[in-house]
Amino acid sequence: MAVYLYIVRHGEAEPMTKADELRQLTEHGKWEAKRTALWLKTQVASFDYVYASPYIRAQQTKDIILARGIEAQNEEVIDALTPEGDAKRVTDYVLANIDDNYKDAKKDTNIICVSHMPLVSYFIGELTGYTPIMATAGVAKIKIDLDKWTGLLETLLAPEQML
Repeated sequence: MAVYLYIVRHGEAEPMTKADELRQLTEHGKWEAKRTALWLKTQVASFDYVYASPYIRAQQTKDIILARGIEAQNEEVIDALTPEGDAKRVTDYVLANIDDNYKDAKKDTNIICVSHMPLVSYFIGELTGYTPIMATAGVAKIKIDLDKWTGLLETLLAPEQML
């Protein structure tokens, strides 16, 4: 069966007037996250694993996505999923977890990571060799090849392109 990794950038956030980790989504950012959630719901009924940055705006984006009726079997906050996180380290961590827990799954496996620029771009690059600039609340859908620990970028969308 196939393994799909959805990499999501958080929605639009407040300007940098306080500590970066405390910035919240703007009203537009909440709208973007809802739009992303509606598109994700057309792709998956549930996520086997949900990874998210500890930063407030990423947590808010994740919560909005899950509040739209997509179930989460497991959730984990990863400190390395911050804007300056190490993409290679994050890639290795996520792929190792998939390899350990889902390699022999009898159904498609769906994983989501909610994080920040520039990490999301570098994370996609580690998997696919392509490093895009992602829109706020943008989604990259990647089909994972566990034998090669690589991925194929199937979809890259901004909220305005969804639905």
